[in-house]
Parts: sequence; C-alpha cells; structure tokens
Amino acid sequence: MTAESGFSNIEEFYDPVNYDLEERAHAAEGIAFYGSLAQGIGGRVLDVACGSGLVALPLAALGLAVTGVDLSLPMLAHARRKALEQRLSIPFIAADARALPLAGQFDFAFLTGNAFMAFLTEADQQQLLHGLRHALRNGGTLAFETRNPTGHDLTDSRAEELWFDYVNADGAQVAVSGTQRYDAQTQVLHWTTVRRWRDAAGGHEKVTRIACKFTNQSDLNALLQEAGFQIEQQYGDWMRGRLTGRSETIITVCSRR
Repeated sequence: MTAESGFSNIEEFYDPVNYDLEERAHAAEGIAFYGSLAQGIGGRVLDVACGSGLVALPLAALGLAVTGVDLSLPMLAHARRKALEQRLSIPFIAADARALPLAGQFDFAFLTGNAFMAFLTEADQQQLLHGLRHALRNGGTLAFETRNPTGHDLTDSRAEELWFDYVNADGAQVAVSGTQRYDAQTQVLHWTTVRRWRDAAGGHEKVTRIACKFTNQSDLNALLQEAGFQIEQQYGDWMRGRLTGRSETIITVCSRR
C-alpha cells in the first residue's frame, strides 16, 4: 500500500473529524447497500478498512455484530470515541488487511470507500483476498466496490481543478481541488489533493496524496476465482443496476468456496 515517492497511501486518513464531514454525504448509499446485505446474511460482520466507522457504526446500530479493522490509528481512535458516545459495542482492531489476525469468524465481510483500490499491486490484492477468505466461515459472503476503469477519465490532469467544498469542524469553508496522473503500466492513478481555507489566523493550505489501482472487471474476476471466491452478483451502482462498460462502479458480491 506504499505509493511512489516514498509517501504513505494513508495520508488522507490522519484527520478523522474532517474526513467524516467530507465523506458522510457520499457514504449514505454504501451504508444502505451493505446494511441490507448484512441484515439478509446475519451473523458476524467484518468491516475491512473501516476508517472512522462511517459504515460500521450504522450497521452496529441495526443490531449487527460488527468488527472493524484499519491501519490508521487516528481513524480507529475516532471510531472508538463515536462508538462509546453512541453506546455501541464494536471491536476496532489495528491491523494490515493483507494479514488479518482473524480466522473463520465472520459470515459477511466488506470493504467500502473503494478501499480495494488502495492495494496497488496484484500481489497486494492477492494477499488481501486470501486474508479475507481466511477470515470468513465456509460459505461466507464478501462484498466490495471499486471504480470501473472504463467508466472513468484516466487521462492526466496536471492543471489543478476544483472538486468540491465543505465546512470543516472549525466552521471554515474549505475548497478541495487537485490534479491526477495515471500510470497505464501499473494501472495506478495518482491524485494530489489540495485543501485551502481561511480563518482568524489567516489562510491555510494542506496537500495530501493518494494512489489507487484501477482493476478491470476481467482481471478482478480472475483474482477472485484464484483466491477461492465464487462471484454471485456484480452491479454497476448502489441501486443494483446492471454493470456495463460505462458504469462508474463495479460492486461485487461473492461467496467463499
């Protein structure tokens, strides 16, 4: 999960309070999708790359037995604080998803927030999938989403573009912009994100970087088969629409063979 130029691929995940403010509007559809799956399956649920608990907490509030795993200690600390405030009992474990310290305990595991894309090599992806299979019980279900490369603009964009804005935890309006560069050989897109805001102390700028691997449907399905999963469904959106070449998202539901 380490990207080029020596930076960690979790730079985006050291400010959990503002991360929640940025992402919560986008998380609702994923919460509904994974919550519906989890309720239909029942049993124990594993949220991999759970971050600040944006999805884990609402699922636990439905009465599901949820465990969260992530690498970012600030995100996990924030998730634990929120769980305590909401009187929810959720084990949050600091671990690398490529080497999960869990075996055969879960009926349903999922990754959301396009977390699968943070595993930047085929070897990383294989380790992740084998670890997830190991964590699931026989017949258990795995679900995750990833961006569809044929449904996205993967051209280089070196000129900074405004992406969105939001109000941060201190009440300041934050403009979020950035650039992107795609490496066709590795299938990895490198984003540089710039956040700018003003407050009583003056102007501020924060720059973070993240890299994501765009895996096409054919390669993704081959990885899953090799790792011991049977694909049950693949969707092109959160409403379970048909997956096409123009779909922005590949949402996969599969079972442990």
